[in-house]
Amino acid sequence: MSALTLQFTQVGLDALLAAKANGKKAQISHMAFGDASYTPSQTQTSLRNLKELQSIRDDNYETDENHQVTVVALFDKAISAPEYAIREVGVFIQIDEPVGSDDNLILLGVYSEPNRTLGYRTPDVKILQSVTLSLAQLPSGSVEVKPSIDNFNVLLDNELADLTLVQLDTMHRQLKQELRLAALEQL
Repeated sequence: MSALTLQFTQVGLDALLAAKANGKKAQISHMAFGDASYTPSQTQTSLRNLKELQSIRDDNYETDENHQVTVVALFDKAISAPEYAIREVGVFIQIDEPVGSDDNLILLGVYSEPNRTLGYRTPDVKILQSVTLSLAQLPSGSVEVKPSIDNFNVLLDNELADLTLVQLDTMHRQLKQELRLAALEQL
């Protein structure tokens, strides 16, 4: 199965050029899932059937000749809609908006393919989605990533806390059992 290619949108490229002309940088700020399956178009301004939108939580910028950035979003909120197949992924930018704000989002690019399911979202499943973008195709110096959380490890706080609690409970039971065995040996 071949890798998906991000289709950059004209509205996204126009926003990058306008920001650069004004001495600003657009911020890659959000990622979204939708359930429509199609061939993306450069003229798109939105996902065809957006289901969820989340802030970018982390990034990894590679300064090699590829000029790539990997952005990560955590889809962990309870969904009110029924479960759905993920068939489109959108990456959004903002200009002059506070970090984490959902205002004035501009679709930079879309991943999708006809008759292809990329994943499946249920109310009980958390999805950590990463997307790698080649910045070489964009106007130089026109974009930056502004994660809404300073440290990616914060994404795992509940899971690590649960794991720590289970480990401590197990150690406590083992210690109590060892003390009971030691008491029995004294008899």
